[in-house]
Amino acid sequence: MNLKSLMCYLFMMEDRLLNIFLKVRESFSEIKDIVSLIKPYFELICFSTAWALRIEEFERILGFKPEYVYKSLSEKYAISVQYRVDDVLTTGMVAHEFAKILARENDIFDNSLIDKICVEKGFGEELLYALEDDAISDVLERDLIERLDIDERITNLKKLLGHV
Repeated sequence: MNLKSLMCYLFMMEDRLLNIFLKVRESFSEIKDIVSLIKPYFELICFSTAWALRIEEFERILGFKPEYVYKSLSEKYAISVQYRVDDVLTTGMVAHEFAKILARENDIFDNSLIDKICVEKGFGEELLYALEDDAISDVLERDLIERLDIDERITNLKKLLGHV
C-alpha cells in the first residue's frame, strides 16, 4: 500500500469512526454535550484500542493537547477509539466507552452495571459481539479484567439480552 492509499484509508476510517461516534452519542443524551472524540494516537493504541477519560487525563498521558475529530459543547470527557474489524465491533467499543463515562458521572465503577447501561441504550448486541471478539481484549486488559471476568460479563450480557 502506497502512502496516498494509506492516507485515503485512514481518512475513510476516521470518517466511519466519526459517524459511529455521532450515532452512539445520540443515545447517551445525558452526557452527549460533554463527550468529544479525539484522534486515536499511537501512544494510546499501543495500550488499548479504546479510551474514555477526562480531557486533562488525555493531555497528561500524551504530553500535549489532543486533536479533535469531534468537539463537544463542553470539553469534559473524550473518547479515543481505533476503528477495528467492522462497524458492529467498533460501535460496541464506542458504546462501552460512553457507558463508562455515564457510569463515572454517577460514581458507578461496576462493569456489570456499565454493560447494563449499554443494553438499556440499545447497544447490548454490539457490546456482546465486541466482548466475544479477541480484538477488544486489550481494552479490557487496561482495566485488569481477567478472562474469567470477561466470560462472566458475556454470560450476564446474554441473560440481559434474553439469549440464555
